[in-house]
Amino acid sequence: MWLALFALFATAAAGQSSSGVSVGLTDSRTLKVQSKVDDLYERGEFKRAYFIYRNELVPIGDKYAQYMVGYMHLTGMGAEKDEVDALAWYTLAAERGTPEFIAVRDQLMHDLEADDKERSHARYRELRQEFGDLVLLLGTIRRDLGALEARTGSRLPSDSGSLTVVEASSSSRSHSGVNYYGRIRQQLQTRLQMLAEIGDFPDLETNPDKVNIDNVERLVQQRLESDAD
Repeated sequence: MWLALFALFATAAAGQSSSGVSVGLTDSRTLKVQSKVDDLYERGEFKRAYFIYRNELVPIGDKYAQYMVGYMHLTGMGAEKDEVDALAWYTLAAERGTPEFIAVRDQLMHDLEADDKERSHARYRELRQEFGDLVLLLGTIRRDLGALEARTGSRLPSDSGSLTVVEASSSSRSHSGVNYYGRIRQQLQTRLQMLAEIGDFPDLETNPDKVNIDNVERLVQQRLESDAD
C-alpha cells in the first residue's frame, strides 16, 4: 500500500521540489539544493539526502522536503525508522492542504494506534512551532522589517536616492538605496499578504509602512495556541 501510494504521490509532487514551494522567496541557490538532493535520493545516497532535506530545505518551509523527511523515517531509509515521527512530518507537510500530502498523512494515521497518534500530534506541535508556515513567515517578516529599519531607524520612506548598497554575496553587484530597499519593501508586502492568507487573518495590516510587528506576533501565537489541539 505504501509503495503504491508513494509512487502515485511522487508523480503528482515531483515538480514541487523545484517550484516556489518554500515560505522564503525561492532563489537560484535553493533550486540548486533541491535538484542536488533529489539526485542524491535517486542514486540511493539516503543519509546525505536526508541531511539536506532536514537541515537545508525543511527550515525554509519546503513542504516536499518535510514530506520526504517523514517518508524516510517511515521506511528507515537514511533515518531512524519511526512511524510516530513520520506522521508528525506528514502532518506538517500537509498544512497547506495539498491533496497528496493529506492522502499519505491520513493513510498513516489510519494505521497507527491511538497512543501513537497522540504522541505524533505532540511531536507535530513541536515541529510546527519551529518549521510551520506561520512561524517561518514571521521570521522572514522580522528580518525584512529589520533591514528597512536599519536604513534610517524607521520604515517610513526617506530621501536616500544617493545611497549605494553592495551585496556581500556578490563581488560586483551594487544597487541604489531606492532600488535595494524598494525590493525588500515589496518582498515584505508579499510575505505579509501570504501570512494573512495562510493564517486567515483578514484584518492583518499588509502595508509595510503601517504594519505593527507586535500585533503580527500576537496573531501568529494566538493561532498556534488555538490550533494546538
